[in-house]
Amino acid sequence: MVFEIEESGKNKTPNLFDVRAIQDGTKTQNFLSTWVYKDDDLCFVVDPGPASVINSLTQTLNSLGVGELDLNYILLTHIHIDHAGGVGKLLSFFPQAQVICHQRGIKHLINPEKLWEGSIKVLGKVVEMYGKILPVPEDKIQFQESVADGKIKVIETLGHAPHHQSFLFNNYLFAGEAAGVHVKSEDYFHIRPATPPIFNYDNWISSIRILLKENLADHKICYSHFGMRDNADMMIKSAQEQLSMWVQVITELFELRTRDNFNDILFATLEKRDKFLSNFVYIDKSLKKRERFYAENSIKGIIGYIQKKKLEME
Repeated sequence: MVFEIEESGKNKTPNLFDVRAIQDGTKTQNFLSTWVYKDDDLCFVVDPGPASVINSLTQTLNSLGVGELDLNYILLTHIHIDHAGGVGKLLSFFPQAQVICHQRGIKHLINPEKLWEGSIKVLGKVVEMYGKILPVPEDKIQFQESVADGKIKVIETLGHAPHHQSFLFNNYLFAGEAAGVHVKSEDYFHIRPATPPIFNYDNWISSIRILLKENLADHKICYSHFGMRDNADMMIKSAQEQLSMWVQVITELFELRTRDNFNDILFATLEKRDKFLSNFVYIDKSLKKRERFYAENSIKGIIGYIQKKKLEME
């Protein structure tokens, strides 16, 4: 496992880096943007990734000038294994760092047994590539509404997970998966919802409205999957439009969900009606397989939400 380092955005800054995990040395295999900020007074990492990448991540941080005592904060958008599974291991290299986490996620990182079991239930054998989750010492993890003397604002953004939060720093929004997943190349960009089981659409809509109140048109949005886009406000609205479409289409086809070819029928319908999904055909073959897997997992989350709503109406 190696890392690719990119300075942030079109307007390059020496302080913020998109440190992206690369498997087998190929750019098409990256799976997480770990955001790293460093200046003379502040250093933080957003979503360090799973345990399997921490040794390489540590080497990369060292190459950026982040020494053992330099890392102030590890900011977690949520505690899913691909984002936060390596936090305990990372702390062994940077013992001075403080972990900032949503209140609901703290206990699961202090004692990660249920988090590990839940990851296996949702992802199956995929979790093996991520590595075991090491516990985070209780005195090293906390929730804060603002971080670094108010320089970083914490915004609760539920929906993707009941322990999801985003971070607003300068003109950057570190959104985790609050606005879905983004894939960009020189030729196209593709977005899709990130709505795994158990998904709550009502909470997600509330979170989107909270973000839009921040008036983020002049901000850059930093995705955990993957990269950065200008005009965070526009990208959040695009995610809102897209997910509304997905919920509508899945509701229309809901009675077909027990068919063996349901996902094929659904995907074909979405590709026709979802303008943001139209570039799926251009995605690299290896990445496309993974995107399809996680898209189907997102579909399961939306189906679960619709089922629950129908039961509540009976």
